[in-house]
Amino acid sequence: MLPDCLSAEGEHRCRRLLAPATARLRAWPAAAAVLVPLCSVRGVPALLYTLRSSRLAGRHKGDVSFPGGKRDPADQDVVHTALRETHEELGLVVPEDHVWGILQPVYDQNKTTIAPVLAGVGPLDPQSLKPNPEEGPGGHWSHSCSHRLPQSGAQPGAQLAANRTRRSSQSSPGCHPGAPQCPP
Repeated sequence: MLPDCLSAEGEHRCRRLLAPATARLRAWPAAAAVLVPLCSVRGVPALLYTLRSSRLAGRHKGDVSFPGGKRDPADQDVVHTALRETHEELGLVVPEDHVWGILQPVYDQNKTTIAPVLAGVGPLDPQSLKPNPEEGPGGHWSHSCSHRLPQSGAQPGAQLAANRTRRSSQSSPGCHPGAPQCPP
């Protein structure tokens, strides 16, 4: 059984709470959008994010980020930008009906407006992702860390479980190179 945050009830509650902002922000002219992909890896709730290649030009090289990028003129709205960019970067197709809502926009160091789009992508095998090195992820392109949810009455200290996924389909514990090891 999935924890409450990824249950149908949790999804419904999230969609309901985000509905007013989503209606207002969907067609908002944000310059970029990212997908905040909620998933489970081996039954543990997780967030999927990427480590951008250090070979990229610009300010975002080497950044840990959610999949996403600049809005194309052909994109209907910020949801389409986030879904398109996720497919281009990771080979992950997220159907539009998996989008739970749009969070408040954030701004990068250049004051670029970025719309975070929250989606439930379900169970995920990190080995099934097909990163596109031209879109940014490099040889050690991604890892997923999940916070284990405390059981009822447990102290809120979250534990991390990490799995770095390499393009070579090898898996090893730990976070991206140079980062301290995640605690067990």
